[in-house]
Amino acid sequence: MSSLRTQVATLALAVSTALWITPVCAADAEQTTKNTEEKAKQAEEAKEEDVERIAVYGIRSSIKESMFLKQNATSVVDLVVADDIGKFPDENLAEALQRIPGITITRNGGEGQNILVRGLGAGYNVTTLNGRKLASEYAGRDFNFDTIASELVNVLAVYKSPEARLTEGGIGAIVDIQTRKPLDLDGFTLQASAKGIHESRTGDIHPHASFIIGDQNDDGSLGALFSAVYSKKTLRADTYSADGFFDEDEGWGVDSAGVPVDANNNGTIDEGEIFASKIPSYMYFANAQDVRERIGSTLALQWRPSDDLTLSLDGLFSRYNTDGNRYQIGFVNYDESWTPGTPLFTDAQFDDLGRVVKMKQTGDNTMVELLNISTPRQTDTWQLGLNAEWHPTDQWSVYADAAYSQAENKNKGDNRFIVARGFVDSIGIDYSTGNTLPDVVISPALTSDQTYGAHYSYNSGTGVKDKVNDFKLEAIYEPEDSLVSKVHFGVNYVKQSKTQNAFGSRNPSQFSRGGFYLTRDGYDFAPGQVFTQGEFELFRIPENVFVPANFDNFLDGENSVSPDPWPSFDYDALLAFYRSINAEAADASIVATQSKSGSYEVSEAVTSAFVQVTLEDELWELPYMLNLGLRASHTQVDSSGFGYDLSKVVLDSAGNPTNNDWRAVLPVGHEGSYSNVLPSLNFRLNLQDDLLLRVSAAQTLSRPSLYALRTWANPDFVNRKEGLPTLSRGNPGVSAEEAYQGDVTLEWYYGDSSSLAAGVFVKDIQSFIENDENAMDVEGNRYMVNQPESGEYGALITGYEVAWQQSLEQWLPSPLDGFGVQLNYTYVDSEYDDPARKEQNLPFAGMSENSYNAVLYYEKYGLQGRFAYNWRSKFLVDPEAWGGPAWINAYGQLDASLSYALLENLNVFVEASNLGNDRYSGYIKRPDQVNYLERFGTQIAFGVRGSF
Repeated sequence: MSSLRTQVATLALAVSTALWITPVCAADAEQTTKNTEEKAKQAEEAKEEDVERIAVYGIRSSIKESMFLKQNATSVVDLVVADDIGKFPDENLAEALQRIPGITITRNGGEGQNILVRGLGAGYNVTTLNGRKLASEYAGRDFNFDTIASELVNVLAVYKSPEARLTEGGIGAIVDIQTRKPLDLDGFTLQASAKGIHESRTGDIHPHASFIIGDQNDDGSLGALFSAVYSKKTLRADTYSADGFFDEDEGWGVDSAGVPVDANNNGTIDEGEIFASKIPSYMYFANAQDVRERIGSTLALQWRPSDDLTLSLDGLFSRYNTDGNRYQIGFVNYDESWTPGTPLFTDAQFDDLGRVVKMKQTGDNTMVELLNISTPRQTDTWQLGLNAEWHPTDQWSVYADAAYSQAENKNKGDNRFIVARGFVDSIGIDYSTGNTLPDVVISPALTSDQTYGAHYSYNSGTGVKDKVNDFKLEAIYEPEDSLVSKVHFGVNYVKQSKTQNAFGSRNPSQFSRGGFYLTRDGYDFAPGQVFTQGEFELFRIPENVFVPANFDNFLDGENSVSPDPWPSFDYDALLAFYRSINAEAADASIVATQSKSGSYEVSEAVTSAFVQVTLEDELWELPYMLNLGLRASHTQVDSSGFGYDLSKVVLDSAGNPTNNDWRAVLPVGHEGSYSNVLPSLNFRLNLQDDLLLRVSAAQTLSRPSLYALRTWANPDFVNRKEGLPTLSRGNPGVSAEEAYQGDVTLEWYYGDSSSLAAGVFVKDIQSFIENDENAMDVEGNRYMVNQPESGEYGALITGYEVAWQQSLEQWLPSPLDGFGVQLNYTYVDSEYDDPARKEQNLPFAGMSENSYNAVLYYEKYGLQGRFAYNWRSKFLVDPEAWGGPAWINAYGQLDASLSYALLENLNVFVEASNLGNDRYSGYIKRPDQVNYLERFGTQIAFGVRGSF
């Protein structure tokens, strides 16, 4: 890899040098005059183009506008543009972004949530709103795109190669969400839409409505725009999941080298009856029902008191609440210390590899766990910004911008993870049928009137509050009759403070084992509520705590036999039951309280200054644009939270503490800082009027995770390393990850709605932030400290993208000439520097090697239609999963929309997502060892849209 990097660096240096020296030497006065005239002509054409882009709406107009913006961009950028005011190609922003080459997404209940750009996800991308840093309710640095309704957005711009003027922090990309401005409207505008969304797995129809209204005064100097959206729907997802696949020689279960199966059915496990197994150690079936409600709005005011001054005020608000409940059952296929006893595994069958593919659990201790998991989200995101644009002369422009953004996830321990234990006669598991999932038959089926024992009740949650202040002052100087066409410089100050408050139950097992933990902790209880099962005693949960199953047709679409629907809990009734046993213990141990180890605030103040110079001339009689930029930033990190008072630790000669007063948890704070200088180069050469060559190179960075910057330090005096007690902690002083990247693209714009583009890219990440161990003195004592540091090794990411969009109006006769296609494909490869990781030959987690989009659209006679198919190849989820690397299989999804103009300003439409009812699935080590499968159904919406 070192030779490849040397070649890349040499090529970049040679290209940069040639592009810098050649045009300077070739420039003369005559050429400059010619360029000035050409630029004036292009500017006039651009103005005409702008008028046309404002006046025309529809699928082709959005394609045309995105082509125009991409063609005239300084750097490598891809865009998604609204088809019309308040009408985006996809309801979900993440799903709209996945249509862009190189972008894949993660899903939550079937809906898009987060993005990966060229294989880089959480922490490697920066999201801005109208160029300003946007707060996020996510605990990390990633942005959840499901929080903002698409109707509020006009353009999504993805900058794949940086410019000095853009906010730093995205080795993957910078995503800018752009909203509309009232002075861009063509007079009074009113758009409204309403639709009902049918969800196939629930059978319900849910509301979704939006409107946008805007106007300006007669002379176009004052304008206002307001938009709002509301939606509410219930999504259902049925899942199967599993953990722990082991070959015989890798070990299975506890103190065994395989599955202990009574193969000869003599009632005991004889010597040698230990086998490899295709049947996992843990198996789960779950029905998830998630109510999702979204309220959003935007407001924009613009005032142009004179031709050279424009003042703008804009804001966005989005409230996104979900109330997710997951009804789950699970069972283990071996004996564990925390199970009441050992069931007997009989009736075994084996496959050609010698693995157990069919068996039955029997006996008194055949246990099924009943689980309720609830993960609500109550989020608010908003931003308010003020902007002034001043043109004091024809050559000078000055921009001042101030914005405040805030996001909050209001979780104070609202998550639930409740487990009860039931016991059945048998569980049959059969993988021999050849289906993707095994046949699983539980006998008797679980009902709400059976006997269940209390086991585990964990309440938790993490409240997040993110606040961002963003201030910019920029100026642009455009000299006349000069090789230098533009000098853009400015300063930027961004302060982001993210507070995380973690909550959790102190002892979720307090009522497990029939009072064992109660008596151990000094609580009394009435023993009449206890029953015995195997080696354990259990509290009998009253029947009124359970609720009958509220779903049917579980995993509909799979050929396998799944368990019958099972009951769920009434959490309030369960807590009342615990309180009836011992109210003090229930409130102290089950009700969530703040976890100081997981509560902290990280504040980053980034002061940046930049300059970028744009040169325009001709090279070999071909027009070119060369943008050279430099961005310098200083980052100050202040991390505060809680921690032990390690200054009070007194160790004896053996290194053990002789006192306990150091255990008092106190407020603590640490700080750190680092600086970066980031050069960038963006070159565009017009090989023809419609054919462009781009070359981009830059140094980029991505900042450490907030968890890496935490203050909590946890000493361990029992598990030592090299004779020293250990100390695990965060490191507010760790620097950002840096990378060198390059892009070379060729773009051909050969028609109004037609283009062909191809490009290659490379990202050389210098080193990852990884936990490192070193012996050091901390508060007077020596520890083996484990903390995040800039590691020794990085990685190389390479790939290419191809995109083609073609309007068929000149190829096909009427009415078929309304058709058009959009196709793109991306290949991404990654290679670690670390020899150990390189030997594993595994890619980045979340990175699909191949992905593509195929869109067929039609637009004519008032009819608009779009069929969009998105596909990504398999990707790694966890390289160290139990039993081997865990993968998600290749996934493709077909979405569609169709609308018809009944009147000039009135349209009816139908939209559908996941038309093929496709499923998510994954495996561990071997494709037939399925550890995950999810079915989330199809959504179909019918609606009406009007405009005035």
